[in-house]
Parts: sequence; C-alpha cells; structure tokens
Amino acid sequence: MKWTKLLVMPVILTAGLALSACDNADNNPTADADQDAPPVVSQSVSDKPAATSKPAAAKIAVASKSVIQKNRPNFASITDVKTKKATFFEYMLPMIRSANEIIAAERTFVEAVHAKLLDGQALSTANQDKLAPILTKYRIDLDDELTIEHTNELLLRCDIVPASLVLAQSANESAWGTSRFATKANNFFGLWCFSKGCGLTPLQRNEGASHEVAKFDTVNKGVRSYVRTINTNNAYKQLRKIRAELREDNESITGTILAEGLLRYSERGKAYVEEIQSMIRYNKLQKYTLDTQS
Repeated sequence: MKWTKLLVMPVILTAGLALSACDNADNNPTADADQDAPPVVSQSVSDKPAATSKPAAAKIAVASKSVIQKNRPNFASITDVKTKKATFFEYMLPMIRSANEIIAAERTFVEAVHAKLLDGQALSTANQDKLAPILTKYRIDLDDELTIEHTNELLLRCDIVPASLVLAQSANESAWGTSRFATKANNFFGLWCFSKGCGLTPLQRNEGASHEVAKFDTVNKGVRSYVRTINTNNAYKQLRKIRAELREDNESITGTILAEGLLRYSERGKAYVEEIQSMIRYNKLQKYTLDTQS
C-alpha cells in the first residue's frame, strides 16, 4: 500500500497553531515504561516560561555530549523568529543524527542475524552476546530460543526515526526549547514517567492523574528516550507498520508520512498529527532527513 495517499493537506491556520504561538514566544527508564498507554501528552501553555534577558548562545559545537550540553542556547532570549528556528534545528540535529546512526548500525547487525536464521544457520556465541542487549533495548522477550518471528518483530522496532519528525515534535512539545519541561528537565518531547519524583509535575494535570514529565540529565538522553519510545511503545505500532511498508515498497521514510502513526501521542489526536505535518512542510524540515533506505 502506498502511504503517500494518506498525507493530509496542511491546514494553513489551524494546523499551524504551534508555529504562530511558538514564533512569538536512558537516564530515566520509567519515561516509557508503560507499554499500553501513550507516555506523552501536549503540554500546557502555562508550562511555557517568559523570555529572559540572557544573550543567545554562539554557534553550537557538536564534538561530544558535554559540548552539546554546555553550549545549549537560551532559546527564550532569541527574539528573531528565523534565527530562533535555525538555532533550534542546529542544536537538535547532531543529537538526532547520532541516535539514528546507532540505530542504523544495530539494524544492519539484526538484518544479518535475520538472514542467518532464514538460511537455517546457528548463531555464534559472539553474535548471541551482541544481540542480547539489542533485544532488551527494543523489548523483545524470548520465550525460549531466538526465532524468525523474534527478528521480524525486532526489525519493525529497530529502525530510524526521520529527523524531520523529531525536529517537528521537539519544537512543538518544547515551544522551540522554551517550555518549563525543556529548560528544567531537558525534556523536549513531553515524555511521561510514572513513579513519584521521577520528573516534574505538570501545572495543569488532570485530577486523579499521577504521571510526571520525565527529567533527563541531558537533552541528548531525552532524544534517545523519545526515539526508543517511538520504537517500542504499543501506542505507536501503526507508525512502525507504516515505516516497514515504506521499506518494503522501497520508498523514502519521511516524517510527514510517519506522523500518521502519532494519533495517540496527544489527546488532540488527528489535529495533533495535522499540526506536526504542517510544521514539517512549513519549515521545510524534510531537507534534514538523510537517505533512510537500507
């Protein structure tokens, strides 16, 4: 099936709500622990801080995690919309690409293991040892011995998340890096956690709710937790199915198409999906997505 048929035409005003609003303005393993419920929800406007008077940071260096963290810009102090967006994308991209490079390497190895199983070959002890942490990372439970069914499911989960999608969601959920959760918890994606004290309490949490917004040591760890959540949480099975069908049809894996699988990311459902798609188009984020075919 060609998922390109599912693309929704951008809603110029409504779906671009986050654009206009924002233009004006694995440290915690519990962040994606609940596999049967979406771990995130669009944040409240009340969690977005007022701009500060600190100067904007210089051009971001990307040599290491520590450098990325040290040179984190003060996005709230950047008043020019074009500059703020460019600075945000420049800051996030190295972390997104690093996460995807790790996944791509894991996927290459898993594909080789899958091919061996299809050929009836036994895995060496070294390959079994290398595969074990990957199975754990992507939440593949072995009942007994490794089977083709296991590696089929692993290949559904062990795959990249396009930079265009990650950029749009991080910009949307963090109010372009200015929200309370972004600045106080290094959480640019609204990821939830479910144990007391694991993060920050939302200012407008529903009565009876107990979730918190996860706190990470670094933004980089938050990025990797987000990607793992997309790849393992039951709420995003449809996204992973779309991605697998794109690969099977030898089509590009784009953020605009994969956004169709985010219906459960926000309580806003389809309106949220359309908003993310609109942000990708409006900001021409597809240019940041490298070739994603094997």
